[in-house]
Amino acid sequence: MKKLKEILKYPAMWHRSRGFGVHSPFAYHFITKVIGERKAVYYAYAKIAAFCPKSRKAGFNEIFAGRDMSIPEGQLIFRVLCYFNPEEIIEIGHGHEVTNVILRNAVPRAKTKFFHSGKSITPEPTGEPVVIANQCSNEEAEETMELLRNLVASRDIVLIMRNLHSVPAFASIWREILDATPFGMSFTDGYTGIFVARRKLPRTDYEVFM
Repeated sequence: MKKLKEILKYPAMWHRSRGFGVHSPFAYHFITKVIGERKAVYYAYAKIAAFCPKSRKAGFNEIFAGRDMSIPEGQLIFRVLCYFNPEEIIEIGHGHEVTNVILRNAVPRAKTKFFHSGKSITPEPTGEPVVIANQCSNEEAEETMELLRNLVASRDIVLIMRNLHSVPAFASIWREILDATPFGMSFTDGYTGIFVARRKLPRTDYEVFM
């Protein structure tokens, strides 16, 4: 039944992924020119591909690589970082070498801070940080949720949350953050979520192909 529901959503997601029915200029541009960009070949794509499996379920387990980050997802995160060009990156659960490659090539001057259980994070006083959430154990869920709550309450942020389908804590954190925030736009395909938590954006959710 769950698979049937997913299949029935595909036509609407296909149209939305091409901008049909999207009335916000920001969301239209972000969906069609950043998330949906398929023609451009960026300079870092080959480097990213060298550390990623070809698909989400390839089972790529090299210790120094991205493990569960597919080529399309790695390229998507690269495009998103290039688009927002943040001065600060906060990474939750290190994504290993593929994340390093993406950060070095997309935003080489950005300050990167790594969050893990028991470690506090003090964001820069200005700017719009990008938070990349890769992994989170059940034991770390409460601290991760508290970090994201504090960030959204204090400033505009962009949250990229990976592994929504395979990290149980992330699915609940993602939903709770969206439900508790009265502004911002989210974009997801059920595997990866991007939440642009800007106060000037009306609260809207988009299910699109990534």
